[in-house]
Amino acid sequence: MRYSANFDEVIKKAVTEAIKEFDIKRQEDAKSKVLHNTRLLLTNFNSLNKHFEDAVDSLVYIKLDEEDNSSCESIESNDKLFILSIRRSKFRTMIMVSHIKAALEDLKEECIKRNQVNKYEVIEMYYLHNVPFDKIAAELGCTEMTIRRWKNEMVQALGVYLFGVDAL
Repeated sequence: MRYSANFDEVIKKAVTEAIKEFDIKRQEDAKSKVLHNTRLLLTNFNSLNKHFEDAVDSLVYIKLDEEDNSSCESIESNDKLFILSIRRSKFRTMIMVSHIKAALEDLKEECIKRNQVNKYEVIEMYYLHNVPFDKIAAELGCTEMTIRRWKNEMVQALGVYLFGVDAL
């Protein structure tokens, strides 16, 4: 019996330790995913904004040959679902673009309060205006390494504004 009790104790400790390691790994993965998603949203911000503005989600924009009744019937019956899908995508994109704009504005205000506007300008120039690091460094009078560090710092801070507690 004594051997069995020690064996059970070892198994219990091993399982407890494995669960702790699993939880730590899961938290690290979640934080990494937030940073990845924040970078993706910033990288694609201009395209998302263009999609939101340019997506054709109504038949009003489509020129139909009114003489050809079959084309009108085809659009009426087959493409309503497709148009609804585009409309849904446009609406979801509009919400995300608005959320990103609000998060960027909040981050900018925070940087202004902390007298760190240069840090905010880095992500604005890099992600929104596609300015390369060397030109940002020259404009702000810093090294390229500093610019990269500030960009990473601002992406992490923006992640909190975008994803809330999930970013921590």
